[in-house]
Amino acid sequence: MNDKITVGIPTCKRPKLLLRALNSLENFEKFGINIIVSVDGIDEKYDEYKNVEKEVSSKRINFYYHKKNIGSLKNFLFLRDKCLTEYFMWLADDDETSLFTIEKLYSILSKNNKATTAVPYWLLYNENLEKKLLRPCFFDSDSVLKRVLSYCYNSDDAFFYGLHKLSYLKKCSFDGYWWPNKMSLSNWCYVFQMDLILNGKILFLDDKNCKWINHDYGEKFYPRSSTDRYFKYFAYGVRRLNVYYLYLKKIFVNKKYSILPIIALILPFLLFRDFLFREPVFHKVQFK
Repeated sequence: MNDKITVGIPTCKRPKLLLRALNSLENFEKFGINIIVSVDGIDEKYDEYKNVEKEVSSKRINFYYHKKNIGSLKNFLFLRDKCLTEYFMWLADDDETSLFTIEKLYSILSKNNKATTAVPYWLLYNENLEKKLLRPCFFDSDSVLKRVLSYCYNSDDAFFYGLHKLSYLKKCSFDGYWWPNKMSLSNWCYVFQMDLILNGKILFLDDKNCKWINHDYGEKFYPRSSTDRYFKYFAYGVRRLNVYYLYLKKIFVNKKYSILPIIALILPFLLFRDFLFREPVFHKVQFK
């Protein structure tokens, strides 16, 4: 595993949480893992970030400071594009994982030539610090048609935080939504991940000792959709239409022409379902 894996941590205004994320990767040098931290904007938290950098000083950690805030999406992509190793994973500054988890993910992903990504269990904490262990969606069929259909029908964005083969991850893109969602990043990971689905399998590491720990509470520093009730429903409808259009576009760009007519026929039914039941992204995890 030496010198094959990079963990990229995007951060903004949360140096204390960044330190927690870094501490979850204790002894990373022993495993030969590289870490890149990208601080989005030099602001009132700059000195605290520099103190964190001093505390975790290592030849295997590089900190980058953007003079101005470049935004969440660009910060994520900046880290991906800075990676020079064969494998890469993101770790949000308010989340945690472990080297044991990364090692196990690498073990299954490196042995499967047809896979792009491997994802572990997902341990979710809410604002009351209640926790729930979740089995994430994964797509390990040899058939690209089955993977795409399964992804469109029912998915989550958990495998965004899995371990990726960098060569496939660099093929992923998100160019933004139409109006009125141009400033929104809601569900952008779903569009971004479609390129991974089209190019290979998403493997699942079925070991409950291996977890990505998601602290799903606290302030988020990226644009969300409108808070006006009726406009929000309108924007949601347009965004779902936009998401499915981008799926079809990616299928065409990736030259999966044989599945394009089938997916194009099925997506209108899924769009109707989304409008009627607000599937799949508005169903929150129930802790009780």
